[in-house]
Amino acid sequence: MMPNSVQQWINDTAYELVGGKRFLLRLAPRIGKSHLVNLLGVELGDSAVIVDGNEFSKLSQTDQRDQLEFSLITAIENHGSAQLVFDSYDRAIESPKGARLQTWLSSRLIDGPYAQDVGALFTARCSTEITRPGAGSPLMSRVTPLEPPFLAPEEANRQDLAQIREWFGESAVLAERALATTSVEPVTIADQFEQDLSFIEDVRKVASTTISRGYLDQARDSFPARCGVYGLLTEAGPTKLLDRLQFALTAKTADDPIWPDNLARSIAKFSQLLAGSHEVIWSDRYMFRDIEPLRTFLKAVTAKTTCRIQLLGGNSVNGTQVSRAELLRLTTIGSVEAKWMSPTDYGSLHDRHVVTGTGGWVVPQVHVIVGRQSPGSTVVAPTASFGVDYHAIWRRSIAP
Repeated sequence: MMPNSVQQWINDTAYELVGGKRFLLRLAPRIGKSHLVNLLGVELGDSAVIVDGNEFSKLSQTDQRDQLEFSLITAIENHGSAQLVFDSYDRAIESPKGARLQTWLSSRLIDGPYAQDVGALFTARCSTEITRPGAGSPLMSRVTPLEPPFLAPEEANRQDLAQIREWFGESAVLAERALATTSVEPVTIADQFEQDLSFIEDVRKVASTTISRGYLDQARDSFPARCGVYGLLTEAGPTKLLDRLQFALTAKTADDPIWPDNLARSIAKFSQLLAGSHEVIWSDRYMFRDIEPLRTFLKAVTAKTTCRIQLLGGNSVNGTQVSRAELLRLTTIGSVEAKWMSPTDYGSLHDRHVVTGTGGWVVPQVHVIVGRQSPGSTVVAPTASFGVDYHAIWRRSIAP
């Protein structure tokens, strides 16, 4: 059963978008950004143009921009206005062609001939960048921060919301999830958050000070911080969800560079390296040396993070060819892709890296990471940049 406050938020936001307003909604992973986007799409109908930043590919942004412009113009011609709802905008803007996308959107939504006819909602995580520095774009300076839906005062006395308010405070989105089925208890939702390191890292980056204070201060806390503690803190104090996640959210990030010497800690360490990233490239010439231990490791890691992992390795190990069937064993894990290094790139890819953007990590060899070999004194180290363009290399690498 949807709380009235969620539907009211959808109605009010849709009304403002039809009137040409532009908004930014930030929420941590797993809270429900995409759910709100879907509800808005239904409310707005055919005049809405929905874009998923996760699918705004690095390969064909020109085609995607052309399709987006066509969809906006068609909606304006048919309905008199259009509403651009750009989910996971941060994901699209962080790509190598994100600066070009940012400039293109500015030219259409601010200076373009139909700018006055288009409302827009952009969504992002709480801690991620939404502007590409140096691109000269005023786009994000023209949007209004949009608070997520909160339970209305008249819903305070609803008997079915009493326990839910103890767990999630005024978060109407989490209340809706808890009410959706009697088989999902609040503690189950808390379990899911606890296992999602992307959620933990996103909240920790923007809201550590607020969490340490122990209550929400609307006047002092930044917009990202307020969004980060959605469901965790109210002006009256912490919720049960924060009580449950307190240790994970306040624990110091492990800074010991020595790689752990058992599998469970290796999984936790590797997951921490990925936390906060939408997508990474993990490159190791010997990546596909032993498929089954790697597959077991990846299944455990992907259960802890929403990050997409792109594996890059040689097509043979010690003279033995790595088969297509072996790579496909890895890609049956939903958020994992695997490719062979191209012959022209193989020679330059002698280091072992996890690429989280322009920088990332120098990591031990894959056999150490998946627990098949003792790490000894092997270490992991951050790096601000690499000597090669891994994103270009990934695009020209060989798919199974």
